Amino acid sequence: MPDTNTFIGETVFYFGVDLTLLRTLRDHLGERSIAVRAVRTLAGLMLAAGSRPVPVLILEPGILRPGRSVNAILDRLEKGTGLRPHLVCLVGAAPPVERGIDQCPGAVMTVAAPWDGARIAEQVVALMTAQRPRPGRVLVVDALTPERLEIVATLRRGGVLVEQASDLHQVIPALERAPCDLILLDLNLYQDDHRDLAAAIRAHPAADELPIVFLSAEASPEHHGEVLHLGEDDYLARPLDYDHLLATVRRRIEQVSSQAASATGGTRDRLLLSRTQLIKRLDHAILVHPVTESGQAVLCIRVDGSPVLGAAGETDAGALSVLVTELIRSTAGAAQRGACRGDGELLLWVRCASNSAVVALAEAIQQAAGALVVPPRAGVERVSLSIGIGSLLPSVDNALTLLSRAQSACEAAQRAGGDRVLVHRTLDDPAMSGGEFGDAPLLRLLQQALAGSGFELVYQPILSLRKAHQERYEVLLRLRTPQGDIIPPLTFLPVARRCGLLPDLDRWVLTEALQTLRQERDAGRRTRLMIHQCAASLAEPGWLQWVRDEILRLDLIHQRPVLEFNARDLLADEDQARLLFPELGRLRIEVCLAGVTDSEDVLGLIARRPIGSVKLAHALARRESGARLRVLVQALHQRGARVIAAGIEDPEVIGRIWSSGVDYIQGNFIQFPEDTLCFNFQEGVIG
Repeated sequence: MPDTNTFIGETVFYFGVDLTLLRTLRDHLGERSIAVRAVRTLAGLMLAAGSRPVPVLILEPGILRPGRSVNAILDRLEKGTGLRPHLVCLVGAAPPVERGIDQCPGAVMTVAAPWDGARIAEQVVALMTAQRPRPGRVLVVDALTPERLEIVATLRRGGVLVEQASDLHQVIPALERAPCDLILLDLNLYQDDHRDLAAAIRAHPAADELPIVFLSAEASPEHHGEVLHLGEDDYLARPLDYDHLLATVRRRIEQVSSQAASATGGTRDRLLLSRTQLIKRLDHAILVHPVTESGQAVLCIRVDGSPVLGAAGETDAGALSVLVTELIRSTAGAAQRGACRGDGELLLWVRCASNSAVVALAEAIQQAAGALVVPPRAGVERVSLSIGIGSLLPSVDNALTLLSRAQSACEAAQRAGGDRVLVHRTLDDPAMSGGEFGDAPLLRLLQQALAGSGFELVYQPILSLRKAHQERYEVLLRLRTPQGDIIPPLTFLPVARRCGLLPDLDRWVLTEALQTLRQERDAGRRTRLMIHQCAASLAEPGWLQWVRDEILRLDLIHQRPVLEFNARDLLADEDQARLLFPELGRLRIEVCLAGVTDSEDVLGLIARRPIGSVKLAHALARRESGARLRVLVQALHQRGARVIAAGIEDPEVIGRIWSSGVDYIQGNFIQFPEDTLCFNFQEGVIG
């Protein structure tokens, strides 16, 4: 058995400037195989943390700029690595309160100056020992080679239990003998059919929800892109960095343990997911296995009059949360495919024989809840549930729409008095349109959204092919109906154009996106947001001055947006671009040109105007030969523009795109648009 007080491959982060303390920490923690990594800036911390979990952060808050939020830093680390670090706060003997620095809310330990490095190291070891998770178990599926022996030895030295299999046929028997937390799988075992390999493994109940970390001799974008959807988890290219391998496995095991343990502490539940995981799995199901039959749906379940489904801990509300959740999950039984809990609700993905069976299941859950014995002081005398059903039919193309259907139906059930089940009504329901025809229903929705609520922003990552570590997202607008349908831009933008509302939509999007950019800046992330604007906005009086004022008001001088314009729109009225693009350049706002082709007029526009990046027309990126794409990309590079290939929907396109020399790729195959900035760029960089 490994020494449980040895932490091979683990790293503690020190965010401070005391070199004497740093040397002492490294000396004492090094004796326990704990590395200490020093950072002095938020950007350095976020970049370093992106490649490994942060079990403990030792922070001197006095070096932070006034107004920096310690909690925001911890939130960002948790979002990036899946683990919230334990915070050790180093404060002065008399902290300067007048600086306005929050003295480390949520710190597990606060140490006042003078700081004793040896004592701090002892406390860090004690903290890590107390919080040390149970040994995880990993199934290594690889040919019997010296490398496999080294992988097994590395994991065992790190305290991980290991099972082994040499081929696919041994996987299920191995899992039935000893349930595992994770599969470490050599992707190259099955060169001819590796696209179906993960699906074949997950077809068995013993492995259908296990995370998979793939090993491959290939570092090509084709392999990497496929892995993003094959297993949704990690990808490690050979030659292996064994320290990174161990850190990756530990992080995944910790995530599985924290997400799969119930609030009563310890019962494994592989179907209880985070919201991001549920979205990824739904998106994967929609992309790889388009729904052609009824019987699949998401249920949004809320306790009437109390947000107990979001509660946790040792309170009566937490106990009721566990009770209700267990009732829901036991009633759903084998029909459930995944669930996530939070914000006072449970989202449950189910698969039944038919839509009527889904409704019957929801009604059974609702009726069973009424018989629960309620704990004292739980806030409710009797449990009643409002349940909304969002079906995959009529068909959807993304998980957010499906979740929205379920949540809006649940909200409608609550507005109707609760204690009932309602099925989401689709956009083409005559009752929704109020008998209006043509543009009128959508125009009414657009006007209501501009006046109040209804618009939402989602974000799609733009992934570097050239190892650029700065995170880029495109900001996309969605319109939500009162019934919960999310209407895509291709449906409502033509109506907005005909009715003269495009500049109003642009201003709404830019206002909200700049607020998001401010939040990213406050969290220490150098995120770039690409925000679309139409040519009509350029012609609006005062548009440029308004943009300048907003950037100054939000203090985004050093983190400006990228503004995206359509090439054909600008060619139709280039005078505005001629006047305003140089001014945008003086504001250091990058301009991106979308819908770019190899036509002479488009290339001429790029040569005449200061364009920082271009986005290839979708059809061009998908259909043109590699040779023609290379010529176009070279021409664009010569004009000083970085090239983005968008609309990537399948892995075959990625190889051709890679060989053409483009700088970035974007599309639903990489990740569907989501309502959070959650893509892991450190693991996602190709190259």
